[in-house]
Amino acid sequence: MSPDSSDDLLLLIRCPSCGQRFKVEEDLRDKMVECGGCDVRFRINDDVIVRGRRFYPGERSSTALSRFQRVPLAFTPLAKEYQAMRYAKAPDAAILEPASPLQILAGIVGISGMVMMALLLIFGANLGGSLDGMSMENRLVMGGVASFMGIVFLIYANPKARLKALGIGLLLSSGLLAIPFVFTAGSTIQVARIEPTSTPVPALPTLESMKEDANTVLRNRIGIDPLEKEIKRLEAEGSPKHAIGLWLRGLSDMNRFLVRDYIFRVTGADPSSHFYPRDGGDFLMVVTGPKQKIDEMTDVISPLGILEKIYPELSVIEIRVNNENFTEGPIKKLTEKDDPAYYELNKRELESVDLERVRRAVQRLAESPPKVYRVDITRRLISLLKEDGIDFKGNICHALSIWSDQPGPAGEAALLAVKKLMDKEALVPQEMIALIVKEKNLAVIPALDQLWSKDPTTWESLFADLGPVIESCVIERFPKTDGPARYSAVRLLGRVGGAASVPMLSGASLGANPELKVLLEQAQKAIHERLTQ
Repeated sequence: MSPDSSDDLLLLIRCPSCGQRFKVEEDLRDKMVECGGCDVRFRINDDVIVRGRRFYPGERSSTALSRFQRVPLAFTPLAKEYQAMRYAKAPDAAILEPASPLQILAGIVGISGMVMMALLLIFGANLGGSLDGMSMENRLVMGGVASFMGIVFLIYANPKARLKALGIGLLLSSGLLAIPFVFTAGSTIQVARIEPTSTPVPALPTLESMKEDANTVLRNRIGIDPLEKEIKRLEAEGSPKHAIGLWLRGLSDMNRFLVRDYIFRVTGADPSSHFYPRDGGDFLMVVTGPKQKIDEMTDVISPLGILEKIYPELSVIEIRVNNENFTEGPIKKLTEKDDPAYYELNKRELESVDLERVRRAVQRLAESPPKVYRVDITRRLISLLKEDGIDFKGNICHALSIWSDQPGPAGEAALLAVKKLMDKEALVPQEMIALIVKEKNLAVIPALDQLWSKDPTTWESLFADLGPVIESCVIERFPKTDGPARYSAVRLLGRVGGAASVPMLSGASLGANPELKVLLEQAQKAIHERLTQ
């Protein structure tokens, strides 16, 4: 018979308290033990020993029942010949292991790189974009490199499904490589080419032919096809606008947006004006609809650099850009008033094309005494006051009130700016009116009268600074006033009024409240004192 198992010699007991079952040795029968589940002590006897259900031979087919047979089992010798066990090939450990952080990062980088390249090929292909002027072949090379790297990263990131990753990568790559064939704007490079002539060169060329040949060479060198197309478009539409080409030599790519905003602000050109990159770091900017003619652009382009030449036949202006003009001076020298270079550097900042630098320079000069460069700084401040698109004209007028030594030009420029703002129903800075009043420009009376009628508290003091000339305006508006406007009008007449104001002030006392009566009495007293002097 087969040997007995060690588990068959153990007793199966159950805790009478918690019902937990245990197996113990036979020698613990009739002895006290402690339950490991609930710590209750009990004696091992028939009450706690678990009895199995009786069954008869044949009821169960378990092989473990063979040990209970009375007749020994027949011994079956082992077979001498047997077939060797075959095992399957061990799987790759990379398939069983979870994805590592490096693999997840590689998958993100692969897909993100292809998406970013697709966005670059779509939005950078526009005219004036980052890929403007790049040929179709180079764009395909960019897309191919991004596709190859993306496929490699996807395969590395998916060791359990490399074929699926390869299929997804090829699908994304096909879409990426198809983008350059759809977005083809700006893929034509302007290459300077001189077509060979089959006719012999004349022995004695005329001056006109030499000039025409020079223009042809220059046209091919600059690549003014976009300019010529824009000029033809304006002529075909019968538009009164014209187009000018600015050949910006040596312009840094990081400064071209500053130049664009400056040209828009000063010339009033259409927003459709844009840049075309050229060889050697040059740019051709087609300016559509400027206010100035080609021979009037000298003052406009002076802050950009040096004017090289004007080509009226081609409608092109050649400018050698000085990129140092776009660099702000040392902040220490710009802020210390005792520094010898303080006024010179701030004067140069006023001529910058960057409005933020101009704003800071105006604020610094408005707090500085006019020691040197007074005429130059005043002229530049007046020029800034006349420009459109500047939102700090109040600061400019404050600086002009300190730097302007000859009344007239500054006040006229400020009055023109005030009228433009009032036509637009925009907010008029008090510094503008203060500058005009300081220069005693009486042409501001209608505008200031209108401002005072809407906001008496704000404009009362400046209105009174004009003196007795405003008496007729206040008397004409007096019957229409009430509340704070009536109080303000009484105070104004008390400061600047004369004999013509006395009857109106006397008649206003009827039915007036105590506070208004006090103001009326004070105004009449002040007028009487002036008349008796």
